[in-house]
Amino acid sequence: MNQPLRTVHRRAFLGLAFVLPVVLITGLAERRPQVAASSGHTSQLPASAQLVRKSDTLWQKHEIHTMFYSSAGAPRILSVVLHPVQPVDEPDALLYWSLTAPVANGLPANAQLMGAFAPDKRLALQLDAQRAAYLILYSGAHQAVIDFARVEKLP
Repeated sequence: MNQPLRTVHRRAFLGLAFVLPVVLITGLAERRPQVAASSGHTSQLPASAQLVRKSDTLWQKHEIHTMFYSSAGAPRILSVVLHPVQPVDEPDALLYWSLTAPVANGLPANAQLMGAFAPDKRLALQLDAQRAAYLILYSGAHQAVIDFARVEKLP
């Protein structure tokens, strides 16, 4: 009674000994390549970009150097580049743009997702008539606001 089960287990383990390394190597070979972080924000900006505003004190809880760039070809679109002094260690950090301030660790209803937060990554802001709003750093994993910045009238 035990001998047939031992034979089946032996064959299964021998089969897995050949199959699992093949699956592992195939999985490693098919991974998407990791994009290396750029060394500076200037390489990501268009050649016609001009620095409009730079601030180190916009954010409430973190020290993040914030730079706004405009382009002559698109006056209603500004580019923003964020460079944190200390790494932001929150999981799944997302950047939102909103006309109203965040309330009770939640996002406002009119918040627009700008993209995943990454240091020195250029993100585009669509300006409205007020030309002032809030940048909100939000953790999707924790479902909470990490930090926010009040952006006064931009040129």
